[in-house]
Amino acid sequence: MSESLKPSLMQLLSSFSYYLVDEARKTTGNDIQEVKINDLEYSKASGRFGDVYVVDVFYSSNFGEHKSKLAIKFIEEISDVITEIKNSSFLEKKFSTRSFVKIPRYIFVNLKTPTFIAYEGITGINYEDAMNVENKSFWAGYVLSIIHEGKPKPVIIDIYEELYRRLILAVFGGDDEEQEIMEKSKTLIDMVASSQGGSDAFGDFHQSNLMIRTSPQNEIVSIALIDPTFWMQGSFDRFEDIGTFFGRQVFLEYRETESLEKTIEDIEKFIEGYNVHLKEIYGVLLEEMYPKGYPLDLFMSTWAMMDIIDKTNNLNIAPDHPDVLLLKELAYTFLTDQPIGKVINSFI
Repeated sequence: MSESLKPSLMQLLSSFSYYLVDEARKTTGNDIQEVKINDLEYSKASGRFGDVYVVDVFYSSNFGEHKSKLAIKFIEEISDVITEIKNSSFLEKKFSTRSFVKIPRYIFVNLKTPTFIAYEGITGINYEDAMNVENKSFWAGYVLSIIHEGKPKPVIIDIYEELYRRLILAVFGGDDEEQEIMEKSKTLIDMVASSQGGSDAFGDFHQSNLMIRTSPQNEIVSIALIDPTFWMQGSFDRFEDIGTFFGRQVFLEYRETESLEKTIEDIEKFIEGYNVHLKEIYGVLLEEMYPKGYPLDLFMSTWAMMDIIDKTNNLNIAPDHPDVLLLKELAYTFLTDQPIGKVINSFI
């Protein structure tokens, strides 16, 4: 592990040593007044707005040795820091009666340089790494349903029509398939336009943003939802978040097996969990909100096309790279053949 950032992180930690005092009190049951930070270990992940450091802190008091985990998220713009704090507060309220779902508490906010938010640490494994965990897709759907809430209302269709046209032009413009894609995918836009699926959006509901804790029998004990950077109130289509959640999974499965079978099975379980909460709280089901079918193929293609643009424009990956070509093939298949809808829209 690089030692270069240790002094800086140690100094930052001293700014909120009160949190470590409180943690030590909880674990020992003693009235600890002061602690000394002895060492730390950290790992780094890069996010869209800055770097995140997951830190294990080793410290001591007159009652012995202690260890705590926390996350420090550096964000360049102060306005983005404030937005994230507001988003965290909104989500805490949404899950306030659901002890099964954990929202990490922020424990310190620094609006001076360097700007950062310190969160309590979450133990567990990423959803995508929880290979043998029973019912994880069901519970992921249940969690998203709580975020979205259930009052039926129209989707703001204009934003999706514009995004749909721009993406197809950017990825397929000038190709022989362009006209075929536009013709065959009209039904997907119609599914959104005719729906009552408007909701809040998490905006970045991908599988690495769900942390799962399990029992020794691999049963889910709790789920933690992290990184509320893009959560927005509004009237966005529910399937946009679902498409984001399964985008990478469908790509990896198709690249390995040329099949979507396992992902479709997980999507069905996800929707089952989503509907359990909708029915429980609001007395409605997704199929009642989407009388012409679930537009998931549209949002899977959106995910694929946006990933193509990110890879070719931002990461400078060549347009003929095998992964880019595979994403383009997937986007074309979703827009024309609609393989997911053929299975999950059997209620029509």
